[in-house]
Amino acid sequence: MKLDDLNLFRHIVENGSYTLASKKTGIPVATLTRRIQALEEDLKIKLLHRDARKLSLTETGQEFYERCAPLLEQLIAETDNLSECCQGTAGTLKVSAPSNIAMKMLQPMFTAFLTAYPEIKLDLSLFSDTSATQNEDRHALIRIGPQRDSSMIARKLRSVKDILVASPEYLAGQAPLLDASELSKHHLLKGWPLMRWRLSNKNGQQFSITQQGRFEASELRVVRAAAKDGLGIALIPMCWFKKILRPANWCNYSQTGQHHLVISI
Repeated sequence: MKLDDLNLFRHIVENGSYTLASKKTGIPVATLTRRIQALEEDLKIKLLHRDARKLSLTETGQEFYERCAPLLEQLIAETDNLSECCQGTAGTLKVSAPSNIAMKMLQPMFTAFLTAYPEIKLDLSLFSDTSATQNEDRHALIRIGPQRDSSMIARKLRSVKDILVASPEYLAGQAPLLDASELSKHHLLKGWPLMRWRLSNKNGQQFSITQQGRFEASELRVVRAAAKDGLGIALIPMCWFKKILRPANWCNYSQTGQHHLVISI
């Protein structure tokens, strides 16, 4: 039994004929007739008397109409109310994101989003613990790199290039660095999620750095500060580069490919 057939039955009864109900709904008379017959077969009762002069309800049909019509009207009214509530974009959006990227990369996006949708409230949960999932009670998750949970719908937000940097003071006290293989002789500063370095240069040469850093942290901002203080060489997003740090173009290597910011819902 289809809810649409019940509603068509209500239209026919309230309009008094198949013809008027057809004009009201835009559904051909033959289709209305077939749908009511299917409804009667599903219910195993006869709802309407049909003759050449007029249409009338059977006793069972009258009782069925009196019970169903108010319920149908209430359902239609609730559906209309729900549609009106959903016309505008409003409510609270709960998002989880790594604190590493919140200010430099995400804040402009959040500002543009909230400006475009003034009725939306943003509840942002930031985390720095690499083992934290922060999935509970969140509508959307922003993550870096490939996502393991295939059950979630993921969309790429933007790409981020990572480069090697060091302070002029650190470089002044070190032997010239001519190749990425010589990084093992230097103090490396590593921060999540850039713990394993896969480097490449403009010539297509690639090199993987797996050694443990002299300084490691779950926050890239801390690693950048350590590089600024002259403690060693760090791999950070290019958008974090500042004049106080010098790009490691002496070996012309950067992170292979690019990290992708991914939003999952």
